[in-house]
Order: sequence, then structure tokens, then C-alpha cells
Amino acid sequence: MRAVSVSDDRLWEAIGRDIGAPEVTQALRSRQGLLSPCAVLLPRHQAERVEAAVRALHAAFSHPGLVAAALEIARGEELPDNGLGGWILGFDFHLTPEGPKLIEINTNPGGMLAVATQARALAALHPELGAACEVEAVALEAFHEEWRRQNGDHPLRSVAIVDDDPPNQYLEPEFQLYRRMFEAAGIKAEVIDPGQFSAGRADMVYNRLVDFSLESQAHAVLAEAWRGGGTVVTPDPRAHFLYSDKRVMALLSDEAALRSIGVRPDIAAQVARVVPPTVPVSAANAESLWAERRRWFFKPAKGHAGKAVYRGEKITNSAWPTVLSSPYVAQRYVPAARVHLDHVGTDLKMDLRANAWQGRVIQMAARLYEGQTTNFRTPGGGFAPVFVA
Repeated sequence: MRAVSVSDDRLWEAIGRDIGAPEVTQALRSRQGLLSPCAVLLPRHQAERVEAAVRALHAAFSHPGLVAAALEIARGEELPDNGLGGWILGFDFHLTPEGPKLIEINTNPGGMLAVATQARALAALHPELGAACEVEAVALEAFHEEWRRQNGDHPLRSVAIVDDDPPNQYLEPEFQLYRRMFEAAGIKAEVIDPGQFSAGRADMVYNRLVDFSLESQAHAVLAEAWRGGGTVVTPDPRAHFLYSDKRVMALLSDEAALRSIGVRPDIAAQVARVVPPTVPVSAANAESLWAERRRWFFKPAKGHAGKAVYRGEKITNSAWPTVLSSPYVAQRYVPAARVHLDHVGTDLKMDLRANAWQGRVIQMAARLYEGQTTNFRTPGGGFAPVFVA
């Protein structure tokens, strides 16, 4: 895999011209490790495989039998269904010679607008890359569709972008990009802490919280507004249980189980090829998983951002009881592809994120890193836009 790189200064000058707000540009730049000064070139056949995988996954999740089974597995079957679709989903893949392998699904793919402006900046500096995807228009349409599903033709007038202590969030500058996007479309927007939220404060909440179930007492007012349908919350807890609970990956990796709940045979086969073998960790399989731990990656069922994950060959005896005492899954280990970066003179690992709406990929982004899991601490690493070569 190849990458085209530029100097940091040239990149940030171009990003500044694209954003047109020096304070937002500077805030983004201050997040060390967030954006890599390069663009990844993905061969067309690999891009087409990723797009086909996303279409197959969307088709599977569109089947009511899979929805019911997934929510039962994730313990989310009693959650209110307000008719929302989970907004834009981020599908994370490792690329292999046999095709893309799904690592996880994100109901709130952070970095999307930051990568969009990064992509436009790099395309302006390197016209041979081609045009960058115009993500903002699709993101706005997705928000409007979420709104229409619950409120019909009534206009969307206001949005609150909600996270705990926003000024101290790593991706706070991206919240400002969303605020500016909404305001440019004539929608009042603000970035607030959930403690500032009250019923009626905003028509819609763009939910950036990692309390995916809205169980914290600090989020009780927001949870009540969502459960009562008085405020559209997206993505909402039901979407997270459906798409992002890692125990659902065990169902997706089992072709026979997918077929048994009515998923079309060709879709079931395609999805099972894309999702690495995944099993819930239990007392019944603990001994065999430990014995073969080098073949597995252990992930908390409701984890995010690579926290509390263990690569089997590195897990210790002291960490194993944590895996056994909490809801964890074991997923077959799939090595990450590597990209050569001229600007740091080395290769880095790459996860590929396909951000998609209703089964259509609207943006591909690489996350470049070194270490056990993705991080934003590797020199030269971070998010990088993907262009199809």
C-alpha cells in the first residue's frame, strides 16, 4: 500500500484555507496525532471489495430476523424503537489478500468531518489524487432523514451536539465543524455538556457520548427525552446495541445461524466471509481459548476506542480473570495491512474505516498506527483520507 505525503506546514495551510476559521484549524492542529500528513492510495479492486462488504452487511441488518436476534444477544430488545436508523455507520476493516475483514462497527464514527477537510486539502495540493468526497452534504441528509422518520415534514430548526465536558474532548474541534455545518444549512446548533441539556432545548441531539446506554445519572434528562420521543437522539442506544455490541459479531460470523433466521443464503455467506470467527467468552470455552490464545483477539462486548482489548499472544495471567468476569468476545486475530509513509521513512499499520449511510460508502479513511491497537500517539500516524488508485 502506498501513501502520498506533504509537510505538516503545507497540510495545515491548506486545511486552514478549506475551513476558513483560524480558531478551528488551530484547535485541530493542537490535537497531536489526529491527522497524518498523507493520503493513502487504495487499489480499486480493494475499494470495490470493501464497498461490496458494506452492502452485504447493510442487507443483513435490514432483515427483521437479524435485528431481533442481534438485540436479544446484546440485551437490547426492550429498548424503545423510535424508527431511527443509527445515522452514519463506520465499518472498520483489516485488509487481507482474501478480502476485507470486519473488526468492528461504530455507530458514531468520530473523525469523519476532520478527514473530509483533510482530504480536500490534500487533493488541492495533489490534484492527481482526484476529487475528495463531499461528505457534509450526505451527513446533513442523514440527519434530516433521522428527523423525518420521527417528525415527518416539520422543519428541523435546532441541534445540540452533546458530549461530556466538550472543551476537554480530544475531538472537540470536530464538534465545531459539525456546528458550522448545521449553521451553514440554516439550523441553529450548539455544543453542550449533557448537564446543560433540558427538554425542549433542541429538536435533535447529535449524541457523542460514550455512555451508549444513557444509563448514567448525569445523562438521565437526555435519556428521558429520548425514551419519550420528545427529542430525536442520534445515534441512540438501540442503534448501538444493534450494531456495535461485539457479541453480535458472533452471529454475523456464523453463516448457518444467519441462514436459520432468514437471511438470504448469498448474503449470509458473504457476511460470514467478511466477519472473522467470533465467539463469546464463557466458562465453557475458557480453557480452549486460553490454550489457543495466540489465535485470538479479546474484546469487551461493549467496548470502544480499543480500550481493555487484549491480543492473545500478549495477554497475561493477571489479565485473564478480567476477561472471564466481564462480557468479552474472542475474535480470530487478523493482522493489519501496512502502509509505507515517506514522511516518516517507515511502514505503519492501517485500519480502514468505511463510513456509510444506508449501505453506501460515502468516505474511506485510514487510521495509521504502531502498536497493539489503533491510537493517536504514533509519530506520523493518525487519520488519513483514502483515495482510490
